[in-house]
Amino acid sequence: MEAAENCSVKVAVHIRPLIGDERTQGCKECVSVTSGKPQVQIGTHSFTFDHVYGNGGSPSSSMFEECVAPLVDGLFQGYNATVLAYGQTGSGKTYTMGTAMKDGCQTGLIPQVMNALFKKIETLKHQTEFQLHVSFIEILKEEVRDLLDFEPVSKSASPNGNAVRVAVPGKPPIQIRESSNGVITLAGTTDVAVSTLEEMATCLEQGSINRATGSTNMNNQSSRSHAIFTITLEQMRKIQSVSVVNESLDEDMGEEYLCAKLHLVDLAGSERAKRTGSDGVRLKEGIHINRGLLALGNVISALGDEKKRKEGVHVPYRDSKLTRLLQDSLGGNSKTAMIACISPADINAEESLNTLKYANRARNIQNKPVVNRDLISNEMQKMRQQLQSLQAELCARGGPNSDVQNLKEKIAWLEATNEDLRRELHEYRSRRAVVEYCESDSQEFIKSDGHKRGFQSIDSSDYQMDEVLSDGSPGEIDEVAKELEHALWRNTMDRELNELNKRLEQKETEMKLVGGADTEALKQHYQKKIMDLEEEKRMVQKERDNLLAAVGNRSANSDGQMQKTQEINVQKLKTLEAQISDLKKKQENQVELLKQKQRSDEAAKRLQSEIQYIKAQKVQLQHKIKQEAEQFRQWKASREKELLQLKKEGRRNEYERHKLEALNQRQKLVLQRKTEEAAMATKRLKELLEARKSSARDSSVNHNGHMPNGQGNEKSLQKWLDHELEVMVNVREVRFEYEKQTQV
Repeated sequence: MEAAENCSVKVAVHIRPLIGDERTQGCKECVSVTSGKPQVQIGTHSFTFDHVYGNGGSPSSSMFEECVAPLVDGLFQGYNATVLAYGQTGSGKTYTMGTAMKDGCQTGLIPQVMNALFKKIETLKHQTEFQLHVSFIEILKEEVRDLLDFEPVSKSASPNGNAVRVAVPGKPPIQIRESSNGVITLAGTTDVAVSTLEEMATCLEQGSINRATGSTNMNNQSSRSHAIFTITLEQMRKIQSVSVVNESLDEDMGEEYLCAKLHLVDLAGSERAKRTGSDGVRLKEGIHINRGLLALGNVISALGDEKKRKEGVHVPYRDSKLTRLLQDSLGGNSKTAMIACISPADINAEESLNTLKYANRARNIQNKPVVNRDLISNEMQKMRQQLQSLQAELCARGGPNSDVQNLKEKIAWLEATNEDLRRELHEYRSRRAVVEYCESDSQEFIKSDGHKRGFQSIDSSDYQMDEVLSDGSPGEIDEVAKELEHALWRNTMDRELNELNKRLEQKETEMKLVGGADTEALKQHYQKKIMDLEEEKRMVQKERDNLLAAVGNRSANSDGQMQKTQEINVQKLKTLEAQISDLKKKQENQVELLKQKQRSDEAAKRLQSEIQYIKAQKVQLQHKIKQEAEQFRQWKASREKELLQLKKEGRRNEYERHKLEALNQRQKLVLQRKTEEAAMATKRLKELLEARKSSARDSSVNHNGHMPNGQGNEKSLQKWLDHELEVMVNVREVRFEYEKQTQV
């Protein structure tokens, strides 16, 4: 992740005009806009925002270009974004957002977002690969529902006669999860992949139909839930490094993966039961709506107060599911724009004032958006930047005419020369292979059978490996051994796939060389040439016959002249016979060439069949690699899930251990206190026993003393009895306490 920069939440106010019911009631406008400034006045209160639209402010048509278009551009740069519509019920939130899109209606921010999104994708599709996913949820009565997977039910006996929609029976409830890096996700929602504007518009329209609505005294089509339409944009683009030396683009240095989300939130309106006249189900829905908005207000207050933010006060994100889902949008990794919708009627002055205060606090929230780049591509980007800085430093130190530049030019020249030599070597090997192929058909058959057997052995080895992998359960196989085995299997499959690619490339090259020329044209050319040779042969033979006839006719001439003529004719005859023999050889060569061409055609057919077989094997191998990768991913996910459960169990055991240690410490303290009490009781018992012995000695002294017998004996006896009684009581108490402590 890149370093985050603080970015405040942008707040715009949208003031709708007075509606017919308000005009009928004689309501007047209580909201005014300062001319030329984004300032709103209501009564004695004045608020300044980033933008003000409608009723004296900027036109509503410019809201998208000024507030939402920068967020869409940031989406292509990898930044998360959120557009939030808040306001009183009936203030125009759904109309502003365009959530209730029906029959292709293009009013609202969401349809404009979709149009801008696909226009920009169309301009960038040649240099970047895009994937779009959409989801549509609502929060109704503190329950998250999937609007793209709900089935409408016929109208129930509700007071207002509205259709009630329930989830698909047997489907588990949607749960809010938080990943290890703090990203909030929903488990169980429908994530639809879209590729066209029509598909995305269909998802929006279907979700709008399934959304819960109801009729109140303030709005005939009141939204009874908070709706969140999420667009996920994944993009994969190639990165080209810029050469510092010659300031030109070098070859591709890798790929960069970005994934960003755009949340379009249409909140349900705050309402009062007296104004809306709601009761029963509508009253319960209104209570849940106000509770969620109250939790959202507490979050905004905690984030917008600078003093609380410096003190590190707790932000109550977990008070409701709405604030939990908007955790990144408020104070997190997102660029956020809030549209506060208010009514100008004086009957709604108090609610409009509360909405403006709500929005004013939201302006103080500081978000920290970062580019959502893949960790590996992010690390590679840092390394590329470091490489470029080092190259710039090296260039600055060595100058443009340094040895480094000369070495780079020499390396480039050597690489070009090496590439040319490799190309010539490849062509030579291909030609030699074609010649050998045409000369030995039997060996080629053996080779093809060998290739087939090789493929069969590969399939059998893969099947055995699959059996070995399927025999062991995931609980019995160690995770490290599993990963090593998967890596080895993947490397083996990659090598086999590369080998298949090489063979396929070689066969296609041979096929091009064998079938490079037009066979039909060559055949016609050779046939024409053979016919010409045969015609020339017939003409030469005819001329020879004529010469022989001329020799016979001139046999009556003189011997000298006849001998000269005969020598000339013999010489000419030898020349013609030599031409005839040459023509015969040429004819035989042409026949041999035709036979060789026929063998080449047969070899081309065999090569074509082998190419098809290799392609089929390549497809099977790729499918097998993909299937194994998917199985390994599922196994990895299950192992991570088990690891999370074990960590959770470990935390629970750690808590129980701390609890038992605290209990043990308390028991030790109690035992120490009881031991001290027992020691004190024992000491007291010893003192009483000593006192008893001393009293017994005193009584014996009194009996043997000089006191009068009657009075002295009576007093000493009374004293002795009192003392004995006290000693017995104390002994009894000490023993009772001792037994009690012993039991404890």
